[in-house]
Amino acid sequence: MIQFEISAPGKVILHGEHAVVYGKTAVAASLNLRTKLKFSELDSNRKFIEINFPKVCLYLKISLDEFLEYLQPSYPINENTDQLLEQVQKFVSLQQFTSKYDGERSQKLSLQAVLYLLAYIAFEEQIQIKPFSIHLITDLTVGSGLGSSASFAVCLAGCFLHWVRLLKGDIHDTFDLDDLERISKYALSCEQIMHGSPSGIDNSVCTYGGAIEFRRGEPVSVLSNMPNLNILLVDTKVTRNTKDLVNRVRERRKLHPAVIDSIFDSIETVSKTAVQVFGEIYNAQTTNDAALLDSGYEKLSSLININQGLLSTLDVSHPALNNICSIAQNNLLAGKLTGAGGGGYAYILLPNTENIIDTVFYEN
Repeated sequence: MIQFEISAPGKVILHGEHAVVYGKTAVAASLNLRTKLKFSELDSNRKFIEINFPKVCLYLKISLDEFLEYLQPSYPINENTDQLLEQVQKFVSLQQFTSKYDGERSQKLSLQAVLYLLAYIAFEEQIQIKPFSIHLITDLTVGSGLGSSASFAVCLAGCFLHWVRLLKGDIHDTFDLDDLERISKYALSCEQIMHGSPSGIDNSVCTYGGAIEFRRGEPVSVLSNMPNLNILLVDTKVTRNTKDLVNRVRERRKLHPAVIDSIFDSIETVSKTAVQVFGEIYNAQTTNDAALLDSGYEKLSSLININQGLLSTLDVSHPALNNICSIAQNNLLAGKLTGAGGGGYAYILLPNTENIIDTVFYEN
């Protein structure tokens, strides 16, 4: 029987949050904090799907026969993903979830994502779903802005695509570019369950890895001259909801469209300028040009502080995030929120100085 493991990274948005939803350029990088999935086919007489996702206390066995009988799609999946999602949501509403976990919404969304992607890919690939078990663990904090849902979705999409290919006799060890494009597409469809109208940047960087320049509706541009940068991720421990924050910005834009659009334009200019500065820092690192490196870090620090100010103007920061960024600036460093804001994480750009973390954050 088929068994394998697959993983996907988390992400940090360096520049372009919220503006990217409205077609502006953003820059993101993958993190070496990953979601990991173990997949195992089960004996055919067991006739269930077993899902173990400890991070949200999701431990379920779903009757495969009941699931397949409930769906029975009589329509082209590619043209009716909304209808498929509605059926999956109704099926999930019939399941019993543990009362020991106070995040039942996360449990339901996670189960919807698993079953939706399973049905979507299996029906599109025209394969018969067999009993299986998946076990997911993640290094990422759920709902903190580091791409936990996108990493989760990419993991699931890669898992099910890999499985159906193996069932068809396609033995492979890696995904090619066409595979990655499909995985990203599936993951974006899944992300819509979590966030409503995501831009696509999270699933893109979690699929392709590295650092990317992203603009909605355009091909992903993987940055080939991304320098080695040290950043510190600081968790505010404040939970937030991405969909609510996106809606907050949308409502503010309805009230003041010209003002908010000008902020989006400024954020895009920061993103594009940052890409140029990344190239300067990369060249400085390659040529060991200390003066050029210092100049690049100064420019990048300034852009980070400007971007945080713009995001604060959009009302997506938080007192805890503002405090982190203020401590950084008081110590001649630069920091900004990453992700939707409202809590979650901030990142601080670190120079190549030993003990800088102890000096700045343990003494403040």
